[in-house]
Amino acid sequence: MNGTSIDQSRQEMFSPMKNYHCLFEQATDAIMVTDFNGDFEDINSTFCEMFGYSRDELLKTNIRTLLDAEHLKTKPLRFDLLAAGESLFTERKMVHRNGTIVYVEANAKKFLDDHVLVIARDITKRKKVEQILQKSEANLHTIFDTTDTIYVLTDTDLRVLSYNPRAFDFMEKELGRKIEVSGYLPDYFPDEKKAEYEKQMKSVLAGQRIGYEAGYPQPSGSVSWYHMRMFPISESGQDIYGLVMAISDITEKKLLEQKLVDQKVQEQKKITRAVLKAQEIERNKIGQELHDNVNQILSSIRLYLGMLSTDTLKRGDLIDRMKEFLDIAISEIRVISREQVTPQRKFNLKELIEELIGNLNDHTPLVTKFTCKVESDLPIDEDLKLNLYRIVQEQINNILKYASAKEATISIYTNQESVVVSIIDDGQGFDPLMKRKGIGISNMINRVESYDGEVRIETGSGKGCKIRISIPSPGQRTSIFE
Repeated sequence: MNGTSIDQSRQEMFSPMKNYHCLFEQATDAIMVTDFNGDFEDINSTFCEMFGYSRDELLKTNIRTLLDAEHLKTKPLRFDLLAAGESLFTERKMVHRNGTIVYVEANAKKFLDDHVLVIARDITKRKKVEQILQKSEANLHTIFDTTDTIYVLTDTDLRVLSYNPRAFDFMEKELGRKIEVSGYLPDYFPDEKKAEYEKQMKSVLAGQRIGYEAGYPQPSGSVSWYHMRMFPISESGQDIYGLVMAISDITEKKLLEQKLVDQKVQEQKKITRAVLKAQEIERNKIGQELHDNVNQILSSIRLYLGMLSTDTLKRGDLIDRMKEFLDIAISEIRVISREQVTPQRKFNLKELIEELIGNLNDHTPLVTKFTCKVESDLPIDEDLKLNLYRIVQEQINNILKYASAKEATISIYTNQESVVVSIIDDGQGFDPLMKRKGIGISNMINRVESYDGEVRIETGSGKGCKIRISIPSPGQRTSIFE
């Protein structure tokens, strides 16, 4: 039969359908007509687009050329059932002209006695989603039953696909609901929070990742805390096929955090009490110095003033003695002021410590050496300078009061990571465990730890004392010795 005869035969065969040909051609689903051998008799344009062939090319071939060979082996065509009048609804793995796989959902039935009419729909995207979700679910199930984390997996409609036993327990215990496959996940949460959760979940399906903490009050009055995380299921960061909700019980962590906060509050109270006590001790010290020294000197001056009115012969000698006592009083007040007044905000720490050491060597039997090896661009702020000065000042006072030392060495040096202060004396030493309870050592440790530093004390009875302080260099670059 030549080509003209075939076309004429086709036209005669489908002449009853002429009025419906427009509908056939414009259908969004792919439509084909074959004989009982699978040879194509008619195809609409949607079918051609689905597989990348022209209509003329398909009319010269058989349906089997579009079917995946391996799939065809496991699921052969059943034209015998169609010829017997049965309708078949099936899924087929087919092949596009470019070699890619096209999954089709097809509805086939007998047509015009000796033909088959097939309406097919491309379900490739749906199959891909199903495969990804199945793979995700399979991966999740490898840890579902061996983890303490609560997992719930949903599709893009927020319908539950899978969950682990911990999720079932969580829903029942905290939400009073029994989770089920196909359930709408937001429905499991309290009505007043449902809209909020629904909004968050839709944000996740749009590509966001969400994490937050939530507390659930218990009948006992306590609170159970959970870390809630939601993240999208996607392949290579492209299409999103659902979401995973992962919930971790962080109640113990929260209790520990609260315990640490309480401890810090108590420590801060302790530090505050120590500071107040130190201030009171310093006030008493200043009062004692004023009473024992300055007050006695001023009393002597007053006595000499009284003698001036009765003993005119010794006026010149008395005036000279009063000048001497006034100089002593001024000197004593300067010493007290120097110890108490905070240095200016911009000061040279090296010079200030050298002045302190010079005064110490001039007025006490203690021989003190000071060495300084630092880099000119040592990064340090003014507050840290002041704290280092106060630490050195405090330890010098401790040495003078308690150590009975003959020599002391103070050094400051730097390396790439930190500022190091070393204070060594040859005094009688002390029990470091007992001394740490004192105000002086306690204040020193608090100052250093406030800068994330470390204090090491090496001492013992009759062994002198070595204190090494290491403070990490901060980021701001301001010379310590400016």
